[in-house]
Amino acid sequence: MGSRVRTVAASLVTALVGCGDDVAALAESPPEPTSWAVMDERGEPAIAGDIHFADGAVIGPRVFTPATVGPGEALHVQFSASGIAGHEVWVGLRAPRAAGHQEIAGQSRRSIVMAEDGRDRWVMTSVVEGQARATIELPVEWHAMHAVVLVELRDGARSLPAKIGPRIDRGAGVLGVVPVETRPVKIFAPRVTSVTIDGRIDEPAWDRPATLLHTSMEGEPDPSATAVELQALGDEALVAGRGTTLRVAWDPEYLYVAASLPDADMWTEYAEQDDPLYKQEAFEFFVAAGADGARYLEFEVSARGVTFDARFPRYRAGDEAWDSAWRTAVFMRGTVNDARDRDLGWSTELAIPWEELCLETAIACPPAPGMRVRVNAFRLERPDRKRTDALALSPTRAPDFHAWANAAELELQ
Repeated sequence: MGSRVRTVAASLVTALVGCGDDVAALAESPPEPTSWAVMDERGEPAIAGDIHFADGAVIGPRVFTPATVGPGEALHVQFSASGIAGHEVWVGLRAPRAAGHQEIAGQSRRSIVMAEDGRDRWVMTSVVEGQARATIELPVEWHAMHAVVLVELRDGARSLPAKIGPRIDRGAGVLGVVPVETRPVKIFAPRVTSVTIDGRIDEPAWDRPATLLHTSMEGEPDPSATAVELQALGDEALVAGRGTTLRVAWDPEYLYVAASLPDADMWTEYAEQDDPLYKQEAFEFFVAAGADGARYLEFEVSARGVTFDARFPRYRAGDEAWDSAWRTAVFMRGTVNDARDRDLGWSTELAIPWEELCLETAIACPPAPGMRVRVNAFRLERPDRKRTDALALSPTRAPDFHAWANAAELELQ
């Protein structure tokens, strides 16, 4: 655990070390270290050193409570501050990847700013007798394993850059790095009366917000996703960009799944049932009663409508010869395997019999409102037909799609 945490800290420090303020300096090392990491008494990464701002303000020792915060929970920050008269003091939270990302803003080569992230949280605080306190609540949809706590001094519309100490170079100071408790994504499946399995997500059963898939390992947002759903004229539905979305529903006979997978180049060479679809592009869905990795089912489908199914009496002990009684269909907007055109993508629907789920896993039938099972969904995409981008409903926290510890919790409504 210690070595892994140190790797996290080192990676974060690399991301937080800033650049210069012109194009030439972007390729050079800063004149002095801009941030550094130490291990606190829990063996977690922390940020050491006072933060000095342009107008002589200094941020000193800080304390975070609780030591580990969970998504949707409040983090309390206390720190000493001096020389800040006339300045507003703002405290913020950012995910590590977002905190380490900077970009040249607008047309000015001299303006380095942090790109915005929907998870950012900022609050203004006051300083009393040299001490500042702030309380910030993490978003519920927070999957990053750490939160970077920032401090920014503002003079009206102007932000003062931190000059010395841990900081986003030419920007906010870094108060610290707080570990965030890993929690699975929670989703809900409403009971429906009818679903026509034709691959088109156009029925009343699916007329509700969808869940957006994130990067499979860390749970970071898909950088190319817009998360804006477009209802096309007629019976077609896709998502702008590559924002892959998922919906789940149920009735007494089936567990239903609907996925929308935008794709500018739909590609898969596999054409036979139980071909290894996971080696190219595919949508995958896993179902189990619990998170122990025992007795689960896997279902895959490609844009060509080719399927793969397997049952697993125990972790990774798969029976690929087993054939499910599930039904699935695909609807395409474009052509598969034609690199000359630009596709829009595809959508798919799955209907998995409860009878089969209860026979092959530890799920207990009959299904009823309030029942909870564990599931995960994955999207494998090869935007250049070489490298693989993997998205997940709930991040695995390990390079393994069969990792169940953080699989999503699905509750029937």
